[in-house]
Amino acid sequence: MRRVTMKTLYAGPTRSVQAGQTAEFDDAEAEALVSGGYGVYEGDARPEPRSTAGPKTDPGDKPLEKMTVDQLKAYADEHDISLPPDGRKADLVAAIEAAQQGQE
Repeated sequence: MRRVTMKTLYAGPTRSVQAGQTAEFDDAEAEALVSGGYGVYEGDARPEPRSTAGPKTDPGDKPLEKMTVDQLKAYADEHDISLPPDGRKADLVAAIEAAQQGQE
């Protein structure tokens, strides 16, 4: 028997184990879970590296109209674009588009 800390939800016929929880599995099942990337042996658990890039905010990836307000603000910050402080989403989109046209 081996103890495995799950990276994902495990749902078997007799039990389920949430991501981040540790459970005991027979050797063959533990090996299959670890080699498949679904868990790590207890004691080997290391935090997953987190991306510091944040959400994609490049308009080439997504049209401005489909971005969230937070994504629009992040895009504006990345490109030194001033936004109206109390602007609605449409105001933010208009400000970014105006700044982009001024750069061309």
